[in-house]
Amino acid sequence: MSSLDQIESPTAKRSIYELISDPKATQLLPSLTIIVKELESLIGKQNVMIDEISSIIRNDQSMSVRVLRMANSAYYAPSQPIVDLDHAVVYLGLNQIRSTILTARCIEKSCNTPKDLLDWNDFWTHSVAVGYIMKILSGAIQELDVNGEYYYSMGLFHDIGKLALAYLSPSDFILVLELARERKLPTSSVETELLGLDHCGLGAWYLQHQGLPANLVEPVRLHHGWAKVDPQKNQNAVMLSLADRLAHMMGFGKSGGEPESIDPFSTPEWDHYCMRCFGTIIDSRFQMVHVMEKLESLEDLIHVTVGSAKQVAIGEG
Repeated sequence: MSSLDQIESPTAKRSIYELISDPKATQLLPSLTIIVKELESLIGKQNVMIDEISSIIRNDQSMSVRVLRMANSAYYAPSQPIVDLDHAVVYLGLNQIRSTILTARCIEKSCNTPKDLLDWNDFWTHSVAVGYIMKILSGAIQELDVNGEYYYSMGLFHDIGKLALAYLSPSDFILVLELARERKLPTSSVETELLGLDHCGLGAWYLQHQGLPANLVEPVRLHHGWAKVDPQKNQNAVMLSLADRLAHMMGFGKSGGEPESIDPFSTPEWDHYCMRCFGTIIDSRFQMVHVMEKLESLEDLIHVTVGSAKQVAIGEG
């Protein structure tokens, strides 16, 4: 008998799928569909003018500061300081600007959870870090099936099922965090035993409900369960698992529970990634050094991306 069998979940008599299907539930969470369509209408124009983007950013002082700090971060390392917003937009590129706005809009709201269990700033720091690491890893792939922005979004949303659970059933979410900490387990193990569905499945359900495409949803669904399916058909899920491990290794934020303390470069995920990029795992040391160099320059960029976002907890007005 599982050690969790004696613990009653507050939602035990109601399917978690019923909760996520409740229209009131999706009203609490950011409408990703609206955010994505809004950005596509702006940046998706073929003849968009830089000053159109800059004028919108200028209307948000915190966003203006964030974009300038990002352009001058150690990760982008400009040869000369960038002090003009138009220059910063050109230097960063529209895809990076779009990802930055998407991130800011998504993390504007969180919910009430005891900080000793999970600080939402740490949660989003980890999520943003996984997004940036996905972009770094995707740079070595010869034939991308989606662009870098999609890889960033996979990372940003990889743990969004935890946020969904926190909104849908705060008592369940707190119980999961408490048990994961007490037993020093990843949250996914506790979620599956307690609720019958982990945050990967819950996050995929939510993203699918929001109308996001399958090539983004499926890696989220499988990033902890890729070994149970065909890795060759789910390589983005494998890479997402690797990015998650790398973010934990670097100490980029926290997402609740106890992550496995395994060297990411000695995992099957790393071997699959090297095979995907180079067709061999024999000479992967050069790529490992390259990835580490990129990771070491990420910290400032991550904190710039997350730090300026004002989070408003539901229930606080």
